[in-house]
Amino acid sequence: MPCVGRRAGQSYPRSWLMEPLAIAQLAALTPASWQKVFYDDRLESIPYDEPTALVAISVETYTARRAYQIGEQFRKRGVPVVMGGFHPTLAPDDAASHADAIVIGEAEETWPRLLDDFAQGRLAPRYTARRRPNLAGIFPDRSIFAGKRYMDLALVETGRGCRHHCDFCSIAAFFSRTFSARPVGDVAREVERLGRKRVFFVDDNLAVDRARALDLFEAIEPLRIHWVGQIGVHAAGDDAFLRAMRRSGCLGVLVGFESLRAGSKAVAGKGLNGAPAETYAKAIAQFTRHKLAVYGTFVFGYDGDTRETIASTAAFARRQRLFFAAMNHLVPFPGTPLYERLHHENRLIQNDWWLAPDYRFGDLAFHPDGISAPEFADACFRARRWFYAWRQVLGRATNIRGNCNSLALALIYFSSNLLSGRDAARRQGMPLGIEEGL
Repeated sequence: MPCVGRRAGQSYPRSWLMEPLAIAQLAALTPASWQKVFYDDRLESIPYDEPTALVAISVETYTARRAYQIGEQFRKRGVPVVMGGFHPTLAPDDAASHADAIVIGEAEETWPRLLDDFAQGRLAPRYTARRRPNLAGIFPDRSIFAGKRYMDLALVETGRGCRHHCDFCSIAAFFSRTFSARPVGDVAREVERLGRKRVFFVDDNLAVDRARALDLFEAIEPLRIHWVGQIGVHAAGDDAFLRAMRRSGCLGVLVGFESLRAGSKAVAGKGLNGAPAETYAKAIAQFTRHKLAVYGTFVFGYDGDTRETIASTAAFARRQRLFFAAMNHLVPFPGTPLYERLHHENRLIQNDWWLAPDYRFGDLAFHPDGISAPEFADACFRARRWFYAWRQVLGRATNIRGNCNSLALALIYFSSNLLSGRDAARRQGMPLGIEEGL
């Protein structure tokens, strides 16, 4: 698991480090005849000289530069390298130039076939998933995380994919705007085996299938866990659904509000009735009424967005007293409609911006409308710092019903907001890849 990057002589930011679920899924798909060892570049040094037959690296666009550095070290030692994940799927030619083989799409079908080919001495350069997999009966192998210090928050998927058409979303591009679900019984069994009280359901929208979601809530209610998950704004109008969520142990929801501008492409296709700010305020009030904390996410950078757009959105998030708010600029991930549009308009700073030597975390990878890229990036950063300043954190804490409806939740609220403020500062300007090369 590569890190995003690291400044020379500095450690990787340790806040919000969660178990990488995709790696555990890959481990579960590996036959028992294979000995496997997992290293997380965010937490530990990689022993390049440790004897190994094959190296597999899960790659996202932000970690691509570092993944290529790691792969280069192993390939220098004669060890074959396989890369898979979002980036090799959406930018296969880029990843293929740094690996002996790449996996395109989901791994349930391709990974066992790749390992068999490797054992037979016939490793192919590309393995492409031919269909969406059946997710029944597959449980992540979390034994690979033993001894590693992650957040006490278990990541669990109940399904994969998203049917929305957000043009900036790599998830929609990866899964071709489709959704596949795990059996509810499998999800409940996995949660029960965890023996933990805190779970993050990583699905992009738990409410995509209302009947199935209600079955899930009923199945996990007896387990007496606490959980958070991602959900669409329209679920706020369904009181019965929200009551079932709360009974099953839900503490909060992550909602992609995206933009307060009615004309923004970020809200196109969401089917909102009325102005976004008014609609979102009503939705937040509904979530809060059911004692659900709200983590709102917003994106900036569409034509027409300005410094004032960013500042007014931050003020809205503070006024609504959100538990968290992510205020990020658009990222043109390869393979998305946004990337293709900006590429066509010649507005990308570099086609493979993730490899640009001067690109840093928090920079814009494109030229925005009516303002320079550095100025826009700085406005986003200032909004994050302002939102997580102690004065604002204390002000938002007055949302007792949503943010601090118990002593335990109040402790989570204050500690996690502190972490978020620190994280925003430490990640800003961080290089992609490690400056000293290893």
